[in-house]
Amino acid sequence: MVASVVLLAVFSVQDPVLAEILKRLRDQVAPCVVSIEVLRDRDPEGRAGSGPSGAHADYYNRPEGPCTGTIWSADGTIVTSAFNVSGDVRRVMVRLAGGKRVEAKRLGYDRTRDIALLKIDATDLPALPPAKPEEVRQGDFVAVVGRAPDPDVATINQGILSAVDRMKSTAVQTDAELNYGNVGGPLVNLRGELIGVTCHIKPRSHWGQSGGVGFACKLAEIEKVLPELKAGRSIERAEEPWLGVVLAEGAQDVEGVVIAQVAAHGPAEEAGLREGDVITDIDGRKVRSQEDVQAALATKKVGDGVAVKFRRIDPQSGAAEDKEVKVKLGADPG
Repeated sequence: MVASVVLLAVFSVQDPVLAEILKRLRDQVAPCVVSIEVLRDRDPEGRAGSGPSGAHADYYNRPEGPCTGTIWSADGTIVTSAFNVSGDVRRVMVRLAGGKRVEAKRLGYDRTRDIALLKIDATDLPALPPAKPEEVRQGDFVAVVGRAPDPDVATINQGILSAVDRMKSTAVQTDAELNYGNVGGPLVNLRGELIGVTCHIKPRSHWGQSGGVGFACKLAEIEKVLPELKAGRSIERAEEPWLGVVLAEGAQDVEGVVIAQVAAHGPAEEAGLREGDVITDIDGRKVRSQEDVQAALATKKVGDGVAVKFRRIDPQSGAAEDKEVKVKLGADPG
């Protein structure tokens, strides 16, 4: 934790020492990170469907280039994001550090955790040591290492561990930038120990790539389903209800939960909710945290209507007005 505080101080002054620390960390982790090339006949998940055209189109569409995977064990087992290897896949090629290309077999995947297992014919591959769960703490310095767009050059993005329990406790959250290239790569601490495998980046994710909100599937969660994935089982994601908002964390002196972002064309936007509104009640249940909101929606189904009470503050006068809308829950696109 002390090292994290020191590095955060370094961030503020952009000291060259930070660049050297990150370079050493990248070089330490990079041998355990692979580049993945996927040849597809069809890619239904690769486009947002309603994203913009022109200069920003690539932000909402899966690029043609390679993506990233994390060596899990010396026997050629590789973990990556399920999104990375989704679609009608004809062939998967893995490029190891040093340039060797080998064909990979796609085994099982888990869409809930957004992880997939690949297997290559190899031995004595390097794998990262695991981080101790009790040492994974909010506020710790973390980094993500990837191998895209250039498979020969490993990338590194740094940040902090924003939260240790997200996605129903299957993932940790980080503000280290994630994108289509580095997702599937390892999230590591300062010692280069593996915290999780980055996931949940796709065109329809309402937090977006490189948006300061990223996720990594926890090691314990990967280990929990590893036998099933090795056996080739595919675990499909159950359709979950979606309100269509990103909620602010840690707002002080607010009796409710502040909406930080409203997803375009999502259920909340269609019902009239806006960024800055404070949700106070869902279907007669008071909410004071993100966990309260999740609990209020836990018994709901896609298509259900929920009564959402909220407070809207006039930016000019500061006057507060209590309102209520009916929101028809959509399917979570994450």
